[in-house]
Amino acid sequence: MENIFKNIDPEKRDRIINSALEEFSTNRFDQASTNNIVKNAGISKGLLFHYFKSKKSLYEHLEVFAIETMINAILKEVDWDETDLFVRIKQIVIIKFKVCVRYPRLVAFSKVMYEKKSMDEIKEIVETYIPDIYNQVYHRNIDFKLFKDSVDVQKAIKMTQWTLEKLGEEWITHFIAMNIDIDYEGLTQEIDGYLKMLKQAFYK
Repeated sequence: MENIFKNIDPEKRDRIINSALEEFSTNRFDQASTNNIVKNAGISKGLLFHYFKSKKSLYEHLEVFAIETMINAILKEVDWDETDLFVRIKQIVIIKFKVCVRYPRLVAFSKVMYEKKSMDEIKEIVETYIPDIYNQVYHRNIDFKLFKDSVDVQKAIKMTQWTLEKLGEEWITHFIAMNIDIDYEGLTQEIDGYLKMLKQAFYK
């Protein structure tokens, strides 16, 4: 049935996905209401259960959706000819941001999904869907000779990830709360400000 869901009108599919993401990110699984999901999506409960046999089936679909949608967007849109790690990470943050504009509750749902898991456990889960993804994203065609010899590159990557991803989350939260158009120029300028500081610390 989920294959049928994947092939329905994209606008309708996004309404259902966004409604379900909001419900499951606001309420724990047991308290989440399919009545709320269908009401906010503008569909009947019968149609929802035509696509998904149960609430659990819908939730499990969202777990895979949250991972695959973000990763597939990155794989499709990253400039793999870029050799500067910081520019690569900047690209990833902006790609993630655009995905979250389409699915505003994706980050909140992912936090609920991963709240009791460590970063290593999350990485392992992601790798089961897209093998070797971290190596591809953060190592493929990257010029590590740009780094100072004294810098621990893996820690530098993590520090940059944490900084820029937190920045992206703050922008998404503001976007949702204010219900305004995204100022991509402003976001890019703020990212560039952080990257300038990080490059000064890590690059030769």
